[in-house]
Amino acid sequence: MGFFSPDGLLLGFSVVALIAIYLRSRARPIINVSSLMLFEQLPAPVVKSRILKLDLLFWLELLALSAITLAAAGFYVAGRRPVGRHQLHALVFDLGAGMGALDGRVSRLEEARALARHLITSAPAGDEFTVIGYGLEANILAAPSRDPRPALAALDKLQAQAIAPRPSALRAALIDAHGAAAIDIFADRRPAEDVVSQTSPRGVVKLHQVGKPVDNVAIAGLDPGVPRSSGGHCVLRNFSSRPAQCQLELDLNGRQFDHTSLIIEPRAQAIVGFRPLTEGGLLHARIATHDALIMDNERFATAPSTAQANVLVLSPDPDARDDLARIAVAINPNFVVTALDPAQYKSSGAAKRRYALAILHDCNPSGINAAARLFVFPEPLLKGSHRTPVANVPGSVAAVELESRQDTGPLTTPTLLGPSRILSLPGWMDALATGAPLDGHDSFPVAAVGRQLDGRVGVLAFDVRDHLLLDPDRLDALVLTIDTLKQVTAPEDIKVVSTGSFVTISTFAPAKLISPDNSIRQLQPDQWGRVRFRPLEVGHYAIRGPNRATEVYANYYDVAESDLSSLAAPLDRKAVNHSLPPPHVEIFPRPVGLALIALAAFLVLAESAFITRRAIYWGTPHV
Repeated sequence: MGFFSPDGLLLGFSVVALIAIYLRSRARPIINVSSLMLFEQLPAPVVKSRILKLDLLFWLELLALSAITLAAAGFYVAGRRPVGRHQLHALVFDLGAGMGALDGRVSRLEEARALARHLITSAPAGDEFTVIGYGLEANILAAPSRDPRPALAALDKLQAQAIAPRPSALRAALIDAHGAAAIDIFADRRPAEDVVSQTSPRGVVKLHQVGKPVDNVAIAGLDPGVPRSSGGHCVLRNFSSRPAQCQLELDLNGRQFDHTSLIIEPRAQAIVGFRPLTEGGLLHARIATHDALIMDNERFATAPSTAQANVLVLSPDPDARDDLARIAVAINPNFVVTALDPAQYKSSGAAKRRYALAILHDCNPSGINAAARLFVFPEPLLKGSHRTPVANVPGSVAAVELESRQDTGPLTTPTLLGPSRILSLPGWMDALATGAPLDGHDSFPVAAVGRQLDGRVGVLAFDVRDHLLLDPDRLDALVLTIDTLKQVTAPEDIKVVSTGSFVTISTFAPAKLISPDNSIRQLQPDQWGRVRFRPLEVGHYAIRGPNRATEVYANYYDVAESDLSSLAAPLDRKAVNHSLPPPHVEIFPRPVGLALIALAAFLVLAESAFITRRAIYWGTPHV
């Protein structure tokens, strides 16, 4: 309880005046005496009353003045009411790949869209609606409005994305809907209980679970192998509880070379091998049979070129030279490797050649003519040197641990890499992995790639001496080296990425992005000439610049989203309300001014009735 206008309490001094009046009037008692006027009431000449005698009139007047004083001060009491009275509804949609699955002829997103339309059209006039979608992040698709047309238009534009929704995106969506009276979540999977409870929404949270268990077969992986040397394979997974028939088609550079029909056991995977490719290029695998989710039915990979290419390996350590040369040949048997000591390079005829790749371990890179370069344990820039370093090397550490990689995230067990250079990457390079020294906490990049005008560049900060890359206890170092080498030697005009990841292309000029749905968007380069975008659809993206064109192919696969048969049946409202946060109530001020005024009027009328009754029975002198 409280007061809206505390200044109104000054009227309470009227109660003090009432008491003073009663004290003054009752200070001398009244007695009846004989006179020519028969009987006249006069104040007692000597006796004075020391006790204030209060009658019913005093209490009625006191209560009436108190009620008027409280009403003037804006007296209120704290009330409780459901938050839903605000009439703001937030419609939150899961836009993950699973919502694009077909349950018969209608997708799960279409089913959710129909439910949301019914909520909007059946709501009372004046209710507000906002539409929020979440996938990798949360986006407000329609701002709160009493006009239902913006919300209905936002529903029509909803589209499932080829990504797995993140719990953090749902939390952000619930935070955006925090002020809503009712929050309706449309999803094909029940969110984790802590996701909703951690955001503590004020409104009533309702889950509308759409979809039913359906069968699905997905392409989980595609390895092109080595052309003319070793065959490749494609991994298929059956996410249904019964055998699934599948037809797999394989294309190389747009030409089909294999068609396989197979039956995959329930909840199992099948590995389909194929003969060595005849040439390098773009390999495309596609499931030709129909199933519920089409986003995971195709996958792309790039096979290395079959053309011979000269590769230079320079290292002052003979063991490191041999290890790096073996890895290069293992990646592409068509590499013709020249391994030399840096001191012998300039005096040999190798300095006159043009190389497709130069692997430089702990040596000076000046005078190397190569289309792509990989720096391993790069040499710090000496004082007085006029060459421009690829990456600044402010110092070295005696030992570093590999902590995380871009493709796999944080490692469960860090891998000890040994001595390493501390790298300060320029803006045109992207880190592939990070590590931290054993005696410190500040991490720094241990692997990175980028592109300059004269070709692609890669950096490995750690030393590879003492057969580090062949140590079975430190396989993460070998895998990281192979991944970095593959990215450095990857074709300039073709790139295979995963949906949801940021793609960086060096165009050095504005470029157009043509998406798989044929929509066109302009991309502006940053100060290093790179354009960035995030593919959310599976398929072919074309980047067209004034000087070059790049083809980007996006793959999608996620175990959780592709598994459409393990979904629980839609929950009833009682189950939803039992586990999700209960309806919240809010404390609000409830004014009681009208009630107080009515009470004061009643007391004044009661006092008038009492005075009238007294005047009738005792006469006006007793009033």
